[in-house]
Order: sequence, then C-alpha cells, then structure tokens
Amino acid sequence: MQHRPQKLFVIIFTALTVLSVLSICPWGKWTNGALKDFNLLGDILPQAAVVNEAVSDNIDPELIEFAQEQEQAADSMAARALEVAEDTVVSVPAEDFKAPRKNGSVIIEDYSAAGSGLAELNSKLRGASDAKMRIAMIGDSYIEGDIFSQDIRASLQNLYGGSGVGYVGAFSQFPGFRQSVTQTSDSWEETDIKNMKNDNLRTILGRYHTAERSTSKVKFRGTSKISNAGSWDNTLVLFVAPHSGEISFTGTDNTSESFLVEGSQDIQCVALNTTCSNIEISSDIPGLKVLGIWLEGNNGIVLDNISLRGNSGISHRRLSEGATASMRRWIDYDLIILEFGLNALSAGQKDYTSYCKAMIEVVNNLKNLYPRAQILIMGVGDRGTKSGTEYISMRTIPAMVRAQREVARRTGSLFYDTREAMGGEGASIDWHKRKLLNSDFVHLNHKGGKELADIFIESLSNSLQ
Repeated sequence: MQHRPQKLFVIIFTALTVLSVLSICPWGKWTNGALKDFNLLGDILPQAAVVNEAVSDNIDPELIEFAQEQEQAADSMAARALEVAEDTVVSVPAEDFKAPRKNGSVIIEDYSAAGSGLAELNSKLRGASDAKMRIAMIGDSYIEGDIFSQDIRASLQNLYGGSGVGYVGAFSQFPGFRQSVTQTSDSWEETDIKNMKNDNLRTILGRYHTAERSTSKVKFRGTSKISNAGSWDNTLVLFVAPHSGEISFTGTDNTSESFLVEGSQDIQCVALNTTCSNIEISSDIPGLKVLGIWLEGNNGIVLDNISLRGNSGISHRRLSEGATASMRRWIDYDLIILEFGLNALSAGQKDYTSYCKAMIEVVNNLKNLYPRAQILIMGVGDRGTKSGTEYISMRTIPAMVRAQREVARRTGSLFYDTREAMGGEGASIDWHKRKLLNSDFVHLNHKGGKELADIFIESLSNSLQ
C-alpha cells in the first residue's frame, strides 16, 4: 500500500513523456500532409508557451508548385530572374496603412487609371434597370453555398432590379447547404479546374459537369427565404454536345419544351424564356458537358456565385481564350469580384511575393479576356487561430492583405479591405462569439454572411457617393 503514491507518480510521468513526444513529432512532414502537426499539451501549458497556429494551414498545392517554379527559374536564369524581380517588386504599403473610411465605414479603394473605376461601376449599376449587369463573384470555400454572395445579390437586386440566382452547376456536392436555390441532380461527373491543365474548357467557372448516362437530369426550385430568388424569367444552359440529341425543359406549369442539338465540339446555348419558380432540365445525350446553367431575370443584376473549394485563385492565370470567347457570346461580365487568399495563407509566412506575382497574372489575364469588366479584389477576412487556451487573429494576415492590395495597385483594380471592415484585429474572435463564424474561426455561416453583406453594401454606397 505504501508504494501507491510512487506508482501514481510513475504513471503520470510516463503519460506526460508520451504526450510530449507525440506533440513534437513532425506529423505533417512524415505523412506528407495527411496528418497535421499538433500539440496535445496546448490546453494545460501556459498561453505564452504554445502558439499552435499551423494547424489551420491549408495551402493550395498549385500555389506551392508555382512557388517552386519561381525558385527553379531563379536558379537557372539568374540574370533574367533579377530583371523580372526588379520589374515585379512588391512595394507593399507600410504596416500602419489604414483602409480609408467614409461616414464610419471602410470604402472601396480605387487604383484604376485616373481613379475612374468606381465612376464606371456606378454608371453600370444605374443602367442595370434597362439592361442586365452581370457580376461574377469568384472565390474559395469562404463563399461556398452562396454565403455572403446571396445577400449581396439580394440587396443589389432590390436596388437595381433583377431576379434569380444566376449561375448554378449541373451538380452540387452539398445541395442542401445552399439556401438561395434548391437543387436535385444525379448522374453527373464533375471536372475541377485543378484537373484541367490541358483542357480546352478551362473557363472562369472553374468546372464543368459531364452526363454519365443519357438520362442525366437536374432540377431547381426557387425559394422565398432570399429576396428575388423565388422565380426567374430565363433559364440558359451552356454546354458542349459530343453527339446529337435533345435537351428538354419542364417548367412551372408542367409544359415541356425540347431543343434539338447537333453534335459539336463548340460551346452551344439553349434557353427557355419563360418565367419559372422551378425547372427540370434533362438530356438524352451521353457525355454532354454542361459548363453551367443560369437562372436569371430579363434585366437588372445577375450575380454568379463561383466558389472553388481549396483554390487560391492562381488557377485562373491560364484560361482557355477560345472557350472564354465563345462563352462571352451569352455570358459576359461587367464586374468580377475575386475573393481568394485563405488557401494561400500560412501562419509562418510573412512574405507573399510569389502569391502577389501569381495573382497579378490572374487579374491581367481576366482583364484581357473580359475587357469590359471592372475587377474588385477582396482582401481576406480576419481568421482566428489558437494560442494556448485562447484564440487570437493569425499574425500573418496583415501581410496577406498588403500583398492583395498591391495586386490591385499594380493591375489598376478596385480593392476592399474585408478584414478591416469586419473590425480588424480580433474581429474573428468577436464574430465567433456573436455566432457569425463557424467553430474554425474562419468561415462565415449564413448569418455571418448576411452581416458582412450588409457591411459591404453600406461600404459600396459610401464609395459610389
């Protein structure tokens, strides 16, 4: 009996030793990223002793590949690399640079030639009641499920007219997550932009869906949960048909309309110009490749949510010029909003020069492919990370925001400091407490998306004044 305290001490000491060894092992390196590095003692050690920020890193593999290409180019072509470096140096603003404000809200920064970008945007918005104004919001999982963008769309449609949710894919991996439209689909295979290196359908949409059999179909139903999303005036389908056949629509009144399609490698479009609150689209063409489907009004705002999970944005450096030109016959954009950066953000990286260079290529490419479009770059929102037993804002976020602002400056684009608009340092902790962010302290929930959309619309209003 007298040996029990000694045995208890040995057990506790052994357990702590095992925990310590497990915590210092480089699991990420050993498993090639399958397991993350972690610290099992993080909740019992003093806060200053452990700052476990790396657990939330999720870097886009294509960005890593791009950075490696940059390093190889520098090694093999030192003279040329010096010339390029001098031409693309990232002269980011000072760390104490503060986003401009008006009437208390962060406003959009205009780095366009002669500062005319906001004036042109204002003109296009005011003309939307007579002609459609198309907006593409391209981003990562931050806007997945139409979060944030659905409320931006609703507000702009309330102000300038429009109906419907715009672009939807023929298939969704999480159809119930989206609140702005109900979708049911089967027998479709998705091709993501990360797997399209030599694909001639590499478009701004970042994906397409292929019918796995001749009976593939998809259904959409509007909703009253979101303003102007209950019905729409036109249903468009952009596709490539490897064989001849039919594409059929069954609308709200259960009357059907079918379109004969000839087999071709060119992008084609069929459209049902009937007001609908639900629609079924079916085809008897095996291998039909559907780029996208648009549910939209006759005029006003059409805002497409194009969310690409895990993407840093640099995939859009190389898009198919031919496919883009064909697509623009039916779908052209007046404003392209880029919401990226989370999948390029690292807790240990303060220099985002490579990412800045890649995104400069992206923006310039989009400007070339969509010459009438204004480009608005959204800086990353605030992101929380665990430090000891508490959460703090990730320390490297300001460096990312400065790099994104530099992309806007060097490409003559618009820029919106999302993090500052949310409240700046510590905003993610506050938003999580108010149940606006998920438990990862990164992603908005639908309530948080609505709040950020309201902030953005107020910012836009103040900016356009």
